[in-house]
This record gives sequence, structure tokens and C-alpha cells, in this order.
Amino acid sequence: MTDFETFGGFEDCWPQYRASRKVKARTSGVSGAGRLAGRRGGEGDKILPADPGPGSKGATLSPDDKSRLARVVRRAPEVVVKVSVPAKHDKQGNPIHVNRSTEAVRVAAHLSYISRNGKLELENDRGEVAAGRSAAAAVFREWIDKHDEDRANGMASDRTRITTSVVFSMPGEVSPEVVRDAVRALAGQEFQGRNDYVMALHTDTHHPHVHLTVRTVGHDGAKLALRKADLQHLRDVFAQQLRQRGVEAESTPRHARGVPRRGEATPVYKIRQRGGKPMADSRTRREVEAELAMNSGRLRDQPWDDAILQRRGRVMAAYAAAAATLARSSDPADQALARETEQFAARLTDTATRRAAMALSIRPVEREAALTSNRSLSASRQPSRREERDDNGRDRQR
Repeated sequence: MTDFETFGGFEDCWPQYRASRKVKARTSGVSGAGRLAGRRGGEGDKILPADPGPGSKGATLSPDDKSRLARVVRRAPEVVVKVSVPAKHDKQGNPIHVNRSTEAVRVAAHLSYISRNGKLELENDRGEVAAGRSAAAAVFREWIDKHDEDRANGMASDRTRITTSVVFSMPGEVSPEVVRDAVRALAGQEFQGRNDYVMALHTDTHHPHVHLTVRTVGHDGAKLALRKADLQHLRDVFAQQLRQRGVEAESTPRHARGVPRRGEATPVYKIRQRGGKPMADSRTRREVEAELAMNSGRLRDQPWDDAILQRRGRVMAAYAAAAATLARSSDPADQALARETEQFAARLTDTATRRAAMALSIRPVEREAALTSNRSLSASRQPSRREERDDNGRDRQR
């Protein structure tokens, strides 16, 4: 038996494999990241060889992992990439059925929105930049004609979405032009020559962001289908493009940063920005209060609670192993990073889900009131003590 141990490195913290560009796996989404996540490589994919992790004897951290670890523990700003999900109901609450007609209405409204009714420039995949309502209308007509051709050729159906929309944002003090340039480079790398697209820069919110709208059916008939791994890949590319432009940016999954709760949905976030109170908060609070009342002040254990704890343990172990490796280095910078990594890992204590955090926010008086109300309700449902005759004529007490 050898003294050398193979260790997984940072695979529990962030993706360890990179695909060479340009993208090859067209039918499975943007990047083929789903295949990479499954440890399989395809033609044109460059898989980095597995090397001993930081916990192994003689192990060292690669320069890329060391740089990324430094950004994580020093809390570099994280890029945000979101897919805009089309509404399923109209303003009257009626379900929207996907067909050519409803999609035409949706795409026209979306192009008008991202161009701010023609006030903002639209830039397409050919590098053409234009503003005005006529520019948005021209894109709409071109894409509708192509969609009709795809339907006629069997490459699209009535239920095929005409466009897929992605929003790229960067928190902090970042030049809007830098954000736009980074998204332009990303779009050219990932979509140019495969899919038609337009992009628009918005600067009227807290952070500059870019709307990238891609025609779903590609030039070869393959449909764009963004999955979770594809979104992580887009975050990685976006952060890389920003760093190349001098902006400190990261794209780690939230579990690598010790964040157990998902980010809020865009509509909820916008309501909160306007100072409103989302209905989802009240609904979740009522559900939590009812569950606390029915379970003596405790939330029921859920399968994902254990999964969160197990993953957090693996993440902390990876950071601890990295810190131990760096501490053995003779480089003072490595030793400093080791200390920062230890301090960062020690703070990864929050494993509360959104429901658990809300349960903790409920004041003890309110919780006791809910329990009292539940006990009173249960008592009112109990039958009164009385004597009854059973079928055999004997007395029994209830």
C-alpha cells in the first residue's frame, strides 16, 4: 500500500473541470457542462487531469485553485446570472398557453422592454447597433420570420419558445461599459455562429446589468436548453471576462460560500426593492407558524436538511485540507492564505433554510400563542367523557 492518498480537492466547493471553447455539446444546452459534471468528455472537450488534492502527502494547490481560494475567502463580489422565466398567467390570472400567437406577443413585449421602448441601443450577434422602436421592430420581424420557417421545416413546433432570455449583473462599483463588454465577449464565445441574439445594457437600477436575448432554435436546428450546470458555466465565463478587464469577480456556487438559502425570485426581489411586502412572505410565515403549532414548537425534519449538513461538512473539510497544505509552504503569502482560509471555514456555521430562518424570527410570545391556540383547538375536538354501551352491553368509558 502506498502512502499517497488521492483526495478530491475542491470538487465539493466548485467545478473542477473546464471545457475548451468553442462549445461543442449543442443539443444538451449551452456548454455541455452537464456532461462535464458527469465526468465525461466529448470531442473538443479538454478535461483537466485529476491530481492529488490539498490533503494528500506532497500535494500542492494549482495556481488556479489558489487564486480562486484567495478570492473566495476574501469575499470577492459574485456575479449574478439569471434566466428570465416567461409568465405562466396573464394579468387577469388566466393561464397563458404557449403557441405562435402568444409567443409573438411575448417576444414583442420583451424586445420593447429591454430596449426601453426604443430608447436604448440593441446590439445583435453581427455587431450591428441600433436604437429606436424601428430597431426593435426589425429584430422582431426577422425572428418571427425565422421561427415560421423553423415551424415549416419541422425544427420548431407551436410549443417552442422563440427566445431564451438571460440577465447578467455585477454588484459593486463597476463600470457599465465593462459589464457590457464582458457580456459581449461571452455571447460571442458561446452563441455566435450558432444562435441569433441581441443584448441591451440597463443602468437604471442599483447595479448595471445586461439583458441577453437568444433565439432558442439555432442555425442547425438545435434548441437551446439551459440547465443548472450551463448557468454555472455562464457565471464562470462572465466572471472570467470581468477579471480580464480588471474587475475582481467570482462565480462560486453558494454552498462554497456557506450560503444555504437560494436567492430570491426576480419578482419578489423587485417588490422588496419598491418597499413592498411580497405575498410569499406571509404565506410562508403562516405555513411555518402552523407547522410549529402542530409539532410542539419544532419544524419537521426534511431530507434536504441532512444533505445541507453533509455538503457543508465536505466543504469545510476541503478548506481545512487546503489550509493545512498552504501552512506547510515556505512562502509567507501561502501561509497568510492558510490563516485566512481557516478563519473563513470557521465562519461557515449557518445551515438554516429559509423556513428555518423564519421560524427563528418568530418571537417566543408569538410561538407560545400559536402553541396555546393549537392545544385549545385539539382539546375542543376531543369527545366529552361519557359512558356508552358497546355492542355487548358492557359499560366503557371514553
